[in-house]
Amino acid sequence: MSQLFYLRDSRSNVGSTCLFWAKDGCGYTSDLDKAHAYTLEEAQRKFNSRHTDVPLCKELVDELARSRVDCQYLPADGEKAGCDEYVISPKGKWDGNDVYWFTFDFLSVNYKGAAVFSYRNALARINELGIEANIYAKAEIDAIARRTFQAVHINERKMITAAGIRKPKRKRTHQTTGKTRGNCPHCGCITWGFNPYEAYTCAQADAEYRGFKLYGNCKEVKRAKQISKAKIEGEAA
Repeated sequence: MSQLFYLRDSRSNVGSTCLFWAKDGCGYTSDLDKAHAYTLEEAQRKFNSRHTDVPLCKELVDELARSRVDCQYLPADGEKAGCDEYVISPKGKWDGNDVYWFTFDFLSVNYKGAAVFSYRNALARINELGIEANIYAKAEIDAIARRTFQAVHINERKMITAAGIRKPKRKRTHQTTGKTRGNCPHCGCITWGFNPYEAYTCAQADAEYRGFKLYGNCKEVKRAKQISKAKIEGEAA
């Protein structure tokens, strides 16, 4: 298997299409022909330094590539002199930036499956379906179609770990209440409060926990805790 990898930016997709680091680190691209191919060592270093840059085996990605057309680069539609092959794209339907095409079944964003018509037959097909669509010269669309890869086709075991990439160890995160530990300035007991700059008294900490003030001083709070503890132990017995 090839030891080359594309580096995917896993933070976002364009529609269902993955974004990859472009050649020489010049931003991101959805066009596989413009994506940089990294060696195993290069890909592992990038992955270690930023976990969202995920290496995917180039060979396996290329096998599952799909031909798509970015709406930003579409030429003018309509009949062209000397052209006898046309493709149809319905208006107002995209996957990210990629347009859909009429196939012999119905619609597909994969340009490879686009049905080819003469211009007259393309008009007749649109009229038959009663929808709005654009008719493009096939040769002009062929020139801007690009190879893309969709996130749904990612197989992490085959494309990452089995291809030789080791997943970096991530620091464990612990859930927190958001409270800061302190000591009561009156009796020295440990208290917890949301304000890290305030030394909570026992009564203040209890009031913040309950949402209202019930006790006026440390003795009342301790007495209430003792009663509650005794009640629980009595029920357990």
